[in-house]
Amino acid sequence: MSRAKNKRVLLRGWGRLPIQVPPQILEHQASLGPLPSLVWINLVALAQQKRSLQIDEIAEQMGLAKQEINQALALLADWGWINDEGLEIQLAIPLDLENQEEAAVTVENILDEEQASFEWLISYWSARIKAPSPKEMRKLFFWMEDKGLSHEVIAVAIEEMLVTAANASFPYLEGILRNWHSMGIRTYSDLLANPHLAKALAPVTAKKEDSPAEKRWREVFPDEFD
Repeated sequence: MSRAKNKRVLLRGWGRLPIQVPPQILEHQASLGPLPSLVWINLVALAQQKRSLQIDEIAEQMGLAKQEINQALALLADWGWINDEGLEIQLAIPLDLENQEEAAVTVENILDEEQASFEWLISYWSARIKAPSPKEMRKLFFWMEDKGLSHEVIAVAIEEMLVTAANASFPYLEGILRNWHSMGIRTYSDLLANPHLAKALAPVTAKKEDSPAEKRWREVFPDEFD
């Protein structure tokens, strides 16, 4: 059985396959990361097909948010896999590939932290409302990444919606987020400094001892109550 599992399987290519991928991207995809590697391969395909790059199009084809494509392109540029010359992007093979492994560890740690916050927010929305649609997930990611609102702030906005809205909906949530963003709210501490903005935090800001609401927020954001 073990011999069968380790058996090598021959691969036969598709004769009409028009795309040629340089071996360097395959050799360094582990350090570069799966998303930037796949974006780079898509760029290779576009170049060989003599097509221009459109962020919206490649995001739709890959099933990703535009922000994720932009982040991948920025990382590829930083590591020398593309040279952005304004109206033209030049694909390249970096000369210093050995040092990318160490750099990838730092980037991966940052992305892991952001990913963990985003996954926590998705779980929170699912628990309090329902499982979000792909479109709702992209919008939640937009408010975190593009607008800079912390996942804690968005969680409080979810609670605020449940307290104030007759019918909870994503547009209602975005109305709250848009209002808070315009007032400079970015972190949970910003909300605590402006208690009039969130009825859902009234028990917390009033510091009522043994309040059920306060206990809930202590469980959700323990660091804020140290």
